Amino acid sequence: MIGTSLVEVLISLVLIAITVVFAFEVITNSLNMVNRQELEIKTMSILNFTQSYLAEYRIGTQLPSNIVETINTSFHGSNSSNVFPRIHTLQATTTSLNLSGSTIFYRVVQIEIRKTPNISENFVLFFGL
Repeated sequence: MIGTSLVEVLISLVLIAITVVFAFEVITNSLNMVNRQELEIKTMSILNFTQSYLAEYRIGTQLPSNIVETINTSFHGSNSSNVFPRIHTLQATTTSLNLSGSTIFYRVVQIEIRKTPNISENFVLFFGL
């Protein structure tokens, strides 16, 4: 028989379609992995920035009431209203610990970072003196 039969053509098209679908799935999974890693890197960057920013304040001083907005604006720039990741809440408490007759003062800062509008993660930072 000369030429290709209809069945052979259909089988070839199905195999090509399976290969294309597999290739697009691999590309999509790779892009999702890159996006998740980029979000984690940005989250750690804003956490490190927040730690550096808060380290400027002495343990005994009160943090400003608009510290969250100030940190988000300093990190993201002036258009930081709906940019993620961002600091959502920040609570700071100053505590003392008495060890061997000397008192150590430290600040505990609890931070909630919104990675996306629906996903957030909590962190705790310690600043000692």
